[in-house]
Amino acid sequence: MRGVEDEAEVPHGSARHHFVNQRGLVLAMVRHLLESDLPQRDETLDEQIARWLGHELGRTRARYELMVASFHDDELAIELVRGREVLIVALAEQGLTSDDAAELGTALDGFVLDNLLRRTSAEDGDVRRVLRRYLG
Repeated sequence: MRGVEDEAEVPHGSARHHFVNQRGLVLAMVRHLLESDLPQRDETLDEQIARWLGHELGRTRARYELMVASFHDDELAIELVRGREVLIVALAEQGLTSDDAAELGTALDGFVLDNLLRRTSAEDGDVRRVLRRYLG
């Protein structure tokens, strides 16, 4: 915690005051990461995916690494599922049923993960094909 405080240039004790312990700090960082995954104002889905695979690639990789880590960490899994549900609601706001929004979320996960594994960009894949299936 002191290392975090030193890096953030805040007084010692600040992190414990705000996050109680290291676990609280990690969960707060996970929540922040998941919130940054949500669509930004006036952003289309293909722009969102391009952002995930472009300048936010490090965050995207971190999200998938956290998913794997959650296999052995129930508290982390709860946070990731909560973040996923918020994303599905955001997808449903595009005019989809909740079931279609959940399926689209799964399809986009597959698309993004495949691009991460192949080390390709959003432009190298055809995210529009995935989106057309759900959004017409």
